[in-house]
Amino acid sequence: MNKKYLLGVDVGTYESKGVLCDADGKILNMQTSPHLIKIPKPGWAEHDPMGDWWADFCSITKRLLENTGINPRDIAAIGCSAISTALVPVDENCNPLRNAILYGIDTRSVPQIKELNSTIGEERIKEICGNPLTVDFTGPKILWIKQNEPEIYEKAAHFTMTQGFLVARLTGEYILDKYSASGAGPMYNCKTGTWDDSLTSYITEKERLPRIVDSTEIVGYVTGRAAKETGLAEGTPVVGGSTDASAEAVSVGVVEPGDFMIMYGSTVYMIKVMNEPPQNTNMRSATYVFPEFSSVVGGMATTGSLTRWVRDNFAKELVEREQLGGPNAYDTLFAEIDNIGPGADGVIVLPYFSGERLPINDPSAKGVIFGLNLTHTRSHIFKAVLEGVGYGIDQCLELIRSSESPINRITAVGGGTKSLGWMQIISDITGCIQSIPEITVGAAYGDAIFAGLGVGLIKSRQEVKGWIREKYVTIPDVQKMEIYRGYKEKYAQIYNCTKEIMHSY
Repeated sequence: MNKKYLLGVDVGTYESKGVLCDADGKILNMQTSPHLIKIPKPGWAEHDPMGDWWADFCSITKRLLENTGINPRDIAAIGCSAISTALVPVDENCNPLRNAILYGIDTRSVPQIKELNSTIGEERIKEICGNPLTVDFTGPKILWIKQNEPEIYEKAAHFTMTQGFLVARLTGEYILDKYSASGAGPMYNCKTGTWDDSLTSYITEKERLPRIVDSTEIVGYVTGRAAKETGLAEGTPVVGGSTDASAEAVSVGVVEPGDFMIMYGSTVYMIKVMNEPPQNTNMRSATYVFPEFSSVVGGMATTGSLTRWVRDNFAKELVEREQLGGPNAYDTLFAEIDNIGPGADGVIVLPYFSGERLPINDPSAKGVIFGLNLTHTRSHIFKAVLEGVGYGIDQCLELIRSSESPINRITAVGGGTKSLGWMQIISDITGCIQSIPEITVGAAYGDAIFAGLGVGLIKSRQEVKGWIREKYVTIPDVQKMEIYRGYKEKYAQIYNCTKEIMHSY
């Protein structure tokens, strides 16, 4: 029987998504499953690996098969992705020992970063890992567990990271792709593509870490137990997969040097594909999902989550009206800002509500709403939030430009692209053209592409690029760019003037 279908499943911050497609990239069915982020303490961010991730995976695969009527034995391969640098310690049977510690929105590992920088040396870490340590990295998270939850650390047979937990539940194999491993400092040697013996010993035993693989590599096969839980066929190949951001980049044809993506989700994440690692930038570098290429990557901590915060706290009546069948609350909020000009009549928001990753790499940063007076309304605050994200993106782009890597055109994806108005604000602030693809299914589609490349059902990256169709483009308004220039300067000044106060509590 000719196996001709591909399955991809992605776990994001607030929902999981799965797709079934054919070898020509046609999507046959898509399913989602929402889940909540858990914040047990300020600065912590967690998911339940079984109740959120694995339960979502099983539910999604069963619904995909039921809705399409496809025989699971006709699925050629499976790809998975998940939020980057999430850490899940498991026992010898891949049972989680605690909730997953999420990416850089979880800032608990700051003391461990300081300890590692002091013990190993910042320059040595950067030389071997290619990047300085931040709260995004999994090494300090493991050290946090070792120091704060020693009973869990001792029981941990494996430390799974990002999509590695899903792959382990499916196949019994413990893996991590090279792109994701770039976020596993200070343990990963970016030059050799392996765990570094000299630095790994500061964190844990190398035997507890996953095998490093390529994203399109077949790493295992669906076990009998996983087949019963998911409805999939035992023996179906599973590829290495990657993070949600890199999978989403591949899903929209960001596969060659020079391609650049911004993903507008709960956070903002950026990936630029390059031939060689960047030399002069404070952005993170990473082996790309196609290991012959490098990439420069980086994310902000609170973007889409901040628009949700405004909606839920300043526009409760709009949410209630939507629940009763009225218009979408976000649509109403965006309509309310139509007559507010660039700069939100003097209101500036620093979107550091969960600290900040790039561009300032400051987990102690605090959110600020600056410049309020009695004439301002919630619409001014909402517009300033959208602009604040834009100012942060612009600062990140400046870091990339400092590496002598020009940026003229951006592929924009994610939930934020549903608002053409927000995309126009970003273009007016940054001076960059943004292209929004016609179909932006997301990371799950990229996972299916990884699977297809892994088993040869999809022949090349160029074939994927040919599937992409442009929906609309936002071109910078020169006059608004000039107005925003002054606001960008004030945005930077507000942080610099309040940084010491932020760090004092």
